[in-house]
Amino acid sequence: MRILGLDTTGPHCSVALVDEAKVLAYKSEKINRGHAERLAPMVQEVLAEAGLMAKDVDKLAVCTGPGSFTGLRVALAFAKGFALPRKLPVVGLSSLQAWAAQADPEGDKKIISIADVRRGELCWSAVFHGQAAEGSITQKAEAARKMIAKLNPDIIIEDDIVDARRLAWLGADLSPEDYPAAPLYSRGPDAKLPGGIDPK
Repeated sequence: MRILGLDTTGPHCSVALVDEAKVLAYKSEKINRGHAERLAPMVQEVLAEAGLMAKDVDKLAVCTGPGSFTGLRVALAFAKGFALPRKLPVVGLSSLQAWAAQADPEGDKKIISIADVRRGELCWSAVFHGQAAEGSITQKAEAARKMIAKLNPDIIIEDDIVDARRLAWLGADLSPEDYPAAPLYSRGPDAKLPGGIDPK
């Protein structure tokens, strides 16, 4: 099976193509902006480096956030557009899940992953011994730090970089039903309807 991993949730634009045994090709560039313009050419470059074509991809794994509203949607939209005509499965993993797996590949530690989502808030999740102990939680930084300290984690990861290679391998055995490619937003939209009505 060949899995294409995609991440545009942070300042890096990253693409990896792996099979069960090895990395076939990988590119990651810190670009801060312009993910939408760079992602498709980068996928083409990775496929060319691996000597493969789009039809040779069997599955996609995409990072779902948290991240910038526009950034995290770039890879999600691309993945779904790439997969739909080819009827390929697409799975989604959060950056918090990816960081935990990168920090604890053996799955034998208590890991807390934290993303600074600004406005004095943190979005965090706990993975204990390879299993998610909590879904993602967004709360004020002080409250989050207190709650995290009570959990007594072995490792705390903050605002790390998602490795698209690890992301692709993580997605290999996951199902779209259990891990849908849906955006993880740390808070609701800032947009308001006329009259200041909050959209639902």
